[in-house]
Amino acid sequence: MKTIAAFLFTLSATFLAGSIVDAAPAAVPSLGSAADVASDGRLNQNATSNAAFTVASGGLPVILTAPHGGSAAVPGVPERKGDGVTRFNSRADTNTDVLTEKLADALDQKLGKRPYVVVARFHRKYIDANRRPADAFESAEAKATYDAYHAAIASACKEVTARWGRGVVLDIHGQAAQPGVALRGTQNGKTVTHLLKQSGHEAVYGETSLFGQLAKQGFAVFPAVGSSDPESPNYSGGHTVGIHGSSSGGTIDAIQLELGTQYRDSETIGDMADKLASAITAFAKSYLPAAEQKLAAGDATNRTGKIAIGVYFDKGAGPSVKALLRTLGKFEEVSVTKLTADQIRSGGLTGLDILMHPGGSGGDQGRNLDEPGREKIRNFVREGGGFVGICAGAYLASAHYPWSLNILDAKVLDTQHWNRGTGTVDIELTSKGRETLRTTNQKLPIHYAQGPLLAPANRPEIEDYEEMATFKTEIAKNGAPKGVMIGTTAIARGRFGQGRVVCFSPHPEMTAGLEAFLQDSIDYVNRKRTSQ
Repeated sequence: MKTIAAFLFTLSATFLAGSIVDAAPAAVPSLGSAADVASDGRLNQNATSNAAFTVASGGLPVILTAPHGGSAAVPGVPERKGDGVTRFNSRADTNTDVLTEKLADALDQKLGKRPYVVVARFHRKYIDANRRPADAFESAEAKATYDAYHAAIASACKEVTARWGRGVVLDIHGQAAQPGVALRGTQNGKTVTHLLKQSGHEAVYGETSLFGQLAKQGFAVFPAVGSSDPESPNYSGGHTVGIHGSSSGGTIDAIQLELGTQYRDSETIGDMADKLASAITAFAKSYLPAAEQKLAAGDATNRTGKIAIGVYFDKGAGPSVKALLRTLGKFEEVSVTKLTADQIRSGGLTGLDILMHPGGSGGDQGRNLDEPGREKIRNFVREGGGFVGICAGAYLASAHYPWSLNILDAKVLDTQHWNRGTGTVDIELTSKGRETLRTTNQKLPIHYAQGPLLAPANRPEIEDYEEMATFKTEIAKNGAPKGVMIGTTAIARGRFGQGRVVCFSPHPEMTAGLEAFLQDSIDYVNRKRTSQ
């Protein structure tokens, strides 16, 4: 399994260097990047380079993030105007980047290990990394930087989960409305759902909670210690804690810390970092694991540095699973584990990077997994795992049937004629499809074997999928009406929690010349290995 340090180094040095470095104005400060990360994961404070953010691996189940402290321009990206954006703010949270790095140093001094760190260097007036994409930026050129910032956090969350089983994201912000107060932001408890279930009310609201410990260090806090009153409406937790916390499942909790200007003063910032570190240390000793979890000898953890892929191989998997396994066997950078439904239910997804469900019967696969198995898969994807579904696997991933996984916001059209036949059909790739599958071809023939005709389900709790290809020709046998298949979604990609999903209605693994589409899909959903 690749470490986050390797991923983040590649992310900053390769992906971001290519998109940010070009001809920054002389007035723009030099930015921290992979050059700021030494071989032991420490931040090198004197190092300078050009990139969008600083990242560092850690040795604690604590992830520090700071989205609003940066001051750098992003070449090619204009300043945001905020038209139509609720509570638009383009001001930087002064010194939150400095405070976060000093906090990492202070935790190292107190605990002997460092937290994970992701600090934005771009100014908020270009990209607001703590807002959903529609409100975060106004230029297509900004999307790559925004996505990469959150990919770095998601990768840290995934590694913390693998190493300790659970952990916490602390999102550092600044506010001027109450200069001498630290405001708690958990979306009124939603982003710490796991912590509340595991450790109860005291862990979030009591004297031994993080904000209880801050109060002991002399911070004025709101809401008051011991109170579960609603959090301040304007500071109750933003996009970062919402998507990386446990509100949608998983074992990573997330807390937004809104620190008043008094706690970010340049002259006292070192002392404030030390007090914050004391509070976090006390909280960690009460509620976070002290030792990394030991993995069972027979688990699927990838110790070879390859992408660890699990392939469902049980009731409902059709003959095409053999073609899938043969195709995967040709890829040098993957290791493959065949999984039964019982293995999935009993923890067989631990250590995997990606789960693939083959063709066959989606209903048989879903029913065989039963709800406990389906929920294991949902949690795996929520926490950053990748999912690739082919034909039956796409039926399974949809949000249509009682046995569906509900990880792709798709319904299935014309279910009465699911057995419309097999053969070769033409598909037309969208720009997203050509980008993800790394092809310049717009129209391609592909093998089809009664896969789903997908369309948006418009489920509000699942992010809308992106269409990668549509059917241009059709098969309409066994009483299926003509004209229904054409124009429906043939290949889709989507997000579920911190993970990514790609679904094929047709079969690239059974189409000569298109087997590489699987490799491209693997690279897309594998969050540790992609910066898209």
